[in-house]
Amino acid sequence: MKRFYKLFSSVIVLVLTIGAGLSALVPVTNAAQVPAKLSDYQNHPHRDAIDYVVKNKLMWLFPDGSFQPDKPITQADLVAGLVNVKGLTSGEPVQELPENHWAKVYYERAKRDGILDGVEINPNKVMNREEASRLMVNAWKSLFPRYPWKQQYNIIYSVGSNWIAGKPGKFPNGVSTTLYDSFGTVSRGEQAFALQSLHREYQGIQEAEKIATQFHNSLKISGETIRGALPTVKGYDTRLYVRFKNGKTDTIDSGKFSFSTSQVEYVRFLVKFKGEAESLANYLYGKLPTLERENSR
Repeated sequence: MKRFYKLFSSVIVLVLTIGAGLSALVPVTNAAQVPAKLSDYQNHPHRDAIDYVVKNKLMWLFPDGSFQPDKPITQADLVAGLVNVKGLTSGEPVQELPENHWAKVYYERAKRDGILDGVEINPNKVMNREEASRLMVNAWKSLFPRYPWKQQYNIIYSVGSNWIAGKPGKFPNGVSTTLYDSFGTVSRGEQAFALQSLHREYQGIQEAEKIATQFHNSLKISGETIRGALPTVKGYDTRLYVRFKNGKTDTIDSGKFSFSTSQVEYVRFLVKFKGEAESLANYLYGKLPTLERENSR
């Protein structure tokens, strides 16, 4: 009886795992409810990232509880992961996939978001590092529309952003490189590392936008005087850069402030992770004394 119960439980888990890709309402991470086989990745260099992506339902365990960290990923694997990272819920038709394909809903959401821009749809393709980087860059372009996405190869962005570790090899044109190997495959462990980084940044952007709104709502103008306060949020740095018409610049990083709008050319409000350089929120107030702002991220 116990043996039958175990077998029945395994079948149920398998059905849930397969069914995850067939409905927009069922996350692909249902199999994460199966206890992990720690021996599968407990000594893996990306163990913490694997724990993170499973916990946050960005990737999934296999029905037997394994993660298979060294298995190369397919295009569908990464598309599903990126859609999970951004929490996308709406899509548009993708004719290249049959209705019953497990990843169809993810491809539809990815297409609407621009993740598939310039990408040939081939869900079973084992991607190389350049191809995987292309999908990651596409996913991030909509979040940083003002960033100069003009590098010749996407692998440069993914390595430079610490989504994928540097590795000696060759660029797509065959030129040797010490960091930006484009032809190697990406393993599930490496995908976990990338999705962890992307998800943390995405969550940071969402929180930074809330902080920016809190700051904006604190601003008040009376005559020529503008007043406000910088929010204090654990784990984040907030900065206000004030550019005066006489060429001087002042930086405010906490507390309340006030100044005359007649003396100021513009102000810029930034939110960053504490100790990091990249801005999660970046707003320019360049039309004082109005409080009209421009998203410069």
